[in-house]
Amino acid sequence: MTPEQIEALMQRVKAQEQHIHKPYSETMGKPADFEVEYELAIDPALGQIIPSQAMRCDFAYASDRGKNNHVYMIYPELLDTDGNIILDKRIRAADKGKATMWIILPESRPTHCQRIKVGTQGHWVVGSKILANVTVTKIIGLFINTT
Repeated sequence: MTPEQIEALMQRVKAQEQHIHKPYSETMGKPADFEVEYELAIDPALGQIIPSQAMRCDFAYASDRGKNNHVYMIYPELLDTDGNIILDKRIRAADKGKATMWIILPESRPTHCQRIKVGTQGHWVVGSKILANVTVTKIIGLFINTT
């Protein structure tokens, strides 16, 4: 192959890699904090948003809506119907499904250790707009992850 052909091939590989999600367990070096079942409930004000892997939305407790409206940096990682992490960022999230959840800010962990239990209801939000309704179904590393 000529140097130009090699460069063209490398550019195609890089373009494909942009669509590949690297599991958070690899980037963070720990297990997820908890798992949820979700149902998309996209607020019309969010326009043409397409929920997919590696989206950046926050978490809000359903019990806080209308009171303090706090949101927390807890990111979802979408799972397929077999419970495997979806690796292709181009795949739209199913209307209903499961996701693992990752607490991003360690200083908020004590709050979530007190509040997150199986059955806790919440929302994925973008700003103050709801993207999905979620229910905690499983505790994973919430009490063992320290960072």
